[in-house]
This record gives sequence, C-alpha cells and structure tokens, in this order.
Amino acid sequence: MMRALQDAEQIVADYLAELLMPALPAAAPDAAVKVVSIDPWRTVPTPESPAPVDVRYLLCLAAGVRLAVPMADITHMLPMPPLTPPNTTNPICLGRWRHPSGEARVADLAAILSPDMAGAQSSTLVLLGDRAWALACVVDDEPVEIEMTAIQWRPGATTRPWLAGMSQEPKCGVVGTTALIEWLEKELGP
Repeated sequence: MMRALQDAEQIVADYLAELLMPALPAAAPDAAVKVVSIDPWRTVPTPESPAPVDVRYLLCLAAGVRLAVPMADITHMLPMPPLTPPNTTNPICLGRWRHPSGEARVADLAAILSPDMAGAQSSTLVLLGDRAWALACVVDDEPVEIEMTAIQWRPGATTRPWLAGMSQEPKCGVVGTTALIEWLEKELGP
C-alpha cells in the first residue's frame, strides 16, 4: 500500500514537473536549430513573479493533483452546494451558484488540469476574488505557509498560464489566481 502511494506521488510530481517545462517554439522546417541552455526553475522571485501579501495557501486536491491557491485570493469556502446547470457543454464549467451578493460560475478544478479528468470528486466550493468565479475541488487540510523562495516560478508561461510555479514542500503546483480567472474568462466567455 505504501509503495503504491509513493508511486502515485511520483507520477503527480512528474506530471507537475512536465507542466513547468517551457514549451519550445515551433521552428520553420528549413530553419537551423540553435541549442541554448535553459534554466526553467526559478527559486528567486523575478519581476514577473506574483507578490502575494500573504504566504498562506489553501491546498486543493483535484483528480489526485494537489494545487496551492493563495489565501489572499479566496473569499469563502463551503461544502459543495447544489448548482444551477451550466449553459455550456464545456466540461470545465459545472454550473452556477447563487450567493447573497450575486452569482458565481463554478469551474471543475480537475477539468482545468485536463479535460480527461472532468467530473472528479469535489466536496468543496472555493469562492475566488470578487465572487464571480469558484473552484470545485477537495480541501482536506488547513492553509499552509509557503515561502516565496520555496516556489519554483515559471514566469511568462504560454501553456497553462495559471500554473505560476511549483512548491517542493509541500509538493504541489501553485496557482496564479488572476491568471486562472483570465484563462477561465477566455475559455468559457464572460
């Protein structure tokens, strides 16, 4: 049992590490290829790195992948409520939830990671920022502190721009909430 758990953790770590690798630009067929050294891991904040006021993060689990969401960007958490059905067939959108100050569109965090993971178990609704968006995921632990220097940042990422970096301890991806909301707006529309 312990070996299977270690194997699963290694698969998740490999998956997140692959996400953090920079994408190589497509070259013209007749173009010469120049090999350069790339340092994809940054452990020191750069000007493009987010500068959170709070170093506390909520660890969210979606389809076996653990992601850290900055507590400064979380408005509220609650057990998964009933949702109004979505007005789209996109698997990322689970529906809408009415709250006292308006309505939030609910995104499936597992489907954001990969459409193949859509529909994974979600027990918690995490309201973000101005409460226009919420994430469906599993939250088991209290918020944790992750120092900025402990995160390997991926500034300027073109693939999965919402994945701001990776933390080694705890081992998880770090979500850039502003980039995630921008990505959801483009993916699902206003």
